[in-house]
Amino acid sequence: MSNESQPSENPSNRNPSGFSEDFVGFDEDDLWTLDESPNQPEQPSIEGEKAYGVMETIVPPEYLENTAVTIDSTDSKSGIFFSLSLLEKTSIAAILVTLIITAALAIIHFNKEIPVGFEISEKVSLPVAGEILSVSAFETYWRKPVTQGEKPDIVRRGVILIPTIKIQVSGESGAIRVFFRDGEGNLVGDSTTLAISGEKSLTISATNGFSDKSMHASYRTGETPRWIIEILEGPSIDAPIQKFKSLFKTEIASDIR
Repeated sequence: MSNESQPSENPSNRNPSGFSEDFVGFDEDDLWTLDESPNQPEQPSIEGEKAYGVMETIVPPEYLENTAVTIDSTDSKSGIFFSLSLLEKTSIAAILVTLIITAALAIIHFNKEIPVGFEISEKVSLPVAGEILSVSAFETYWRKPVTQGEKPDIVRRGVILIPTIKIQVSGESGAIRVFFRDGEGNLVGDSTTLAISGEKSLTISATNGFSDKSMHASYRTGETPRWIIEILEGPSIDAPIQKFKSLFKTEIASDIR
């Protein structure tokens, strides 16, 4: 028994299109069938999520240059004022001027209301006659405190110069009280009260003063406000302060004796 071998197909005889010689073509229904071919690769999927393809788009460099994001200078803080209209700028300037004027007037008002020192006469007219006492002469100066002897000065520790007044006062019966104040009107040291009967020449010094020579140098050149002596008169040394009345106030000279 012999088997007939099948004739081998010659590749040169194969239709290059891959279709049978009886193939006529695709009709419209066949095209739709091709679109739904199961041979197309399935899109990958992840459980619980959908996977999407990523389209890579090449953008020309010139497009990026033309569409670059620019920041308007008016959006910055330094450009806000320049973006305002003329009317808005004028309104802001008017408000600022009003605030400055108001602040200046307030400072002037409070300086007048709050006393920062004593107003004194540039020159005291002598004699000064009060209701109880009369002052015919006086002079002021600075001196070193006396620390030894029978009558040493009572002064604060470290003080090297103290203000002093030498005064000629008279009266039948009364008392004189002396206050020393710095350039801001603050009391310096203790006050001194002395009984007066007849005419007396008194030398009265403060219990506090300058602790450094540079302080007096500044006082002499006018860099430090002048200190003040205030003289009051009263009926007696034991009288309450309300019974004492001012005779005069004067600046302390810068002389050292």
